[in-house]
Amino acid sequence: MSVQDRYQGSAGTATGPARKLRVVTPHDTNELEYATNGILAKVAGDLSIVAVDDTDPVTVPIAAGQVLPIRAKIIRATGTSATGIVALIS
Repeated sequence: MSVQDRYQGSAGTATGPARKLRVVTPHDTNELEYATNGILAKVAGDLSIVAVDDTDPVTVPIAAGQVLPIRAKIIRATGTSATGIVALIS
């Protein structure tokens, strides 16, 4: 039996639940496959992020299990110490 998705016809939104999850390997220049609407880390640390409308990175702290509601296009290796990073995508 396949899963029933009661929201299948609903469009994804920046504040809605994630429809895709991607494990992130930080890289200084490679853009993510999709812009995120949230970022989760399994292990606390810092994230060096370039947001979708920015060109310069900003470093932000993240706690283990915390979800940051950030629309990011790059999660940089330099300056990132958090691990187990997952991109939430709607």
